[in-house]
Amino acid sequence: MVHNDKFSAAVMEPLKLGVRTQPPALTLVYRSSRGKERYRVMPIRFLNKFGSVENVLKEMKDRHKEFLDKVPDVKIEKMLRILQEVERGHSVEEAAASAAREYNVDPHQDLNKLDDTTLDKKKKVMNSSFEKNCVRPGDPGYEYDRQVDFGKDEKEEAGWDSPEDDFWS
Repeated sequence: MVHNDKFSAAVMEPLKLGVRTQPPALTLVYRSSRGKERYRVMPIRFLNKFGSVENVLKEMKDRHKEFLDKVPDVKIEKMLRILQEVERGHSVEEAAASAAREYNVDPHQDLNKLDDTTLDKKKKVMNSSFEKNCVRPGDPGYEYDRQVDFGKDEKEEAGWDSPEDDFWS
């Protein structure tokens, strides 16, 4: 297979990822190396409406590497979950709401109480968010050894570590 330079992952920028329900496909809007917005439809094969989407995700990334290389796995997985819910008979709106709940991290949720599969999804979402917001050397706004002063407010005593409680007496 010969890869044309205009489709190289190094020269294209993904802009939007969506789904088409009939027949099931991922749709990608991306900016080409020439600055033009392009649209790519990638059919989805072997989507089981009750199974895991991991194998389909891997197959999609392998088959459409030049287009999906810069798209985070968690975004593709979320789109596949929407299609799975539609295949189960839900409307697109219900499927999108369900996937949004599934791939959302609530800061007040106790992650220790989750099963391994759900915890892995939450970790993928957190990692994706971290990678998106991470500032590395060479990025605009990067500052080596940034020091921030959080103010000189009065120190608040915590009762559990006060010096009055002598453990050894």
